[in-house]
Amino acid sequence: LKSLPLAECQFESGRGHHWIMLIYDFVIIGSGPAGSVLAWNLAKTNYKVAIIDRATNTTTESGKNDFIFSPYVNNCPKNYSPLFSNQLGGNSALWNNKIYLLSESEFDAGDWPFTYDELLKYSKDIANKFDIDHENIHQIIDNDNESFSTSSREKKIGNIFNFLKIADNKNIDVYSSSSPTDLIFDDSQKKIKSLSIKNILSKKSININLKNALIFCAGGLGNPNLIQNLIKKHPKNTGKYLCDHPHINLLNLNKKELKKKIKFAKYFINNPKSKLEQNLFIKEKSYFAGIQIDFFADPTIIMKRVYLRTRSIFSKKFLNLLIKNYSLFINIIYKILSILRIKDKYSYEFFFSQGLNPENVIELDDTIKDEYGLYKSNIYWKLSNHDKENYQIIIKRFSEKNQINLKQKKYLKDDNKFFVGLHPSCSTIATKDQNNTCVDKNLKLIGVDNLYTCGSSVFSNNGFTNPTWTIISLSNRLSYYLKDRFK
Repeated sequence: LKSLPLAECQFESGRGHHWIMLIYDFVIIGSGPAGSVLAWNLAKTNYKVAIIDRATNTTTESGKNDFIFSPYVNNCPKNYSPLFSNQLGGNSALWNNKIYLLSESEFDAGDWPFTYDELLKYSKDIANKFDIDHENIHQIIDNDNESFSTSSREKKIGNIFNFLKIADNKNIDVYSSSSPTDLIFDDSQKKIKSLSIKNILSKKSININLKNALIFCAGGLGNPNLIQNLIKKHPKNTGKYLCDHPHINLLNLNKKELKKKIKFAKYFINNPKSKLEQNLFIKEKSYFAGIQIDFFADPTIIMKRVYLRTRSIFSKKFLNLLIKNYSLFINIIYKILSILRIKDKYSYEFFFSQGLNPENVIELDDTIKDEYGLYKSNIYWKLSNHDKENYQIIIKRFSEKNQINLKQKKYLKDDNKFFVGLHPSCSTIATKDQNNTCVDKNLKLIGVDNLYTCGSSVFSNNGFTNPTWTIISLSNRLSYYLKDRFK
């Protein structure tokens, strides 16, 4: 008994055997920004909460280079690089503390089933709980006929699981190296009454009785995968409309040019000690782009894609060493070229929103199962012609205004020039259109009375930059709803 979590337990017997059925008020799948914030809020009301997470690395230190290829994915395009931190805290272990809420302009370009004022309310509420100044993390500021988005770098919020001290919370039990493998419904088939979870290290399974609700917080790739695996009659659009934030670096900048644009340089170029950061913000119809001064384009992008797909530990270590040494070598070369004024080490980084495309989908591969016995996913993703046309217009507007020559057509013809896969979204979409949505306005999965989904997968549109704070705000909103519904 001492080895069991501190959940409420129920003893049952049969044919001389006695076993324990663990009982929780809420079970959350995933310990990232959505899962950790949700568990933290629910535990404050003395609910008993279980977090189930696939992460096998349970150290308290977040390793930025410990990521692996997403365990949910079998095949995906060569230019799509889905990261998985393999740490408690999910991909918050990999982010750079950029606090930015989807702006009202970006929000209004989607078809969200609730208002922006509501999202703003819960963003301000969680910012107050975390002691963060909310004023600078959602505004679009007009200045000298240009628009700038503002964000804040909050170093204290690194790995969200560690920041909230989830492992020390007496009302939360954490099952690492684990995944749900089966959901047991009541007679109506509309309500989950229990679930089986499997630990991949011990190879053992346990059953959990569910008092109130199950919440999938497994990210833009994990949520559709689990829903398609575990819910027979899942919403028809589960896995559709996969969006991301395509990044691309263009042009080399000299120091003279850099000084003119320093106000929207990345924080480590502009002022490493400053919390505040700006992006040049450009809107074109329903598309958005952020532009920042960055260092030159990553020369190891192809090697990193190979690294992500490598399963061998020895090969990963070799590639990691190769990437580090090659990056160091290139940095030295660029520094020399910069001193000689032959080539400069700065560039413009563009990061774009993406239009909803029903051809961009996540589908189960019914031939490949993972270690838990669940089918893996195949990702079908590409930039549409409509995406590229709007990106070209945005780059052209920027080029003409700044009197520079960006040969964007050469780059936009080749999807491999883009770095994509860090922020999958819109794959269990929430919209006002009842024929198209996967979840309702309270993020409850259509067709199941006590199953909810939270994270970037429910986004109605993905905006142009890091979605983490918007995910945290949505999770905060969901926690208030759940506490009210099950009080």
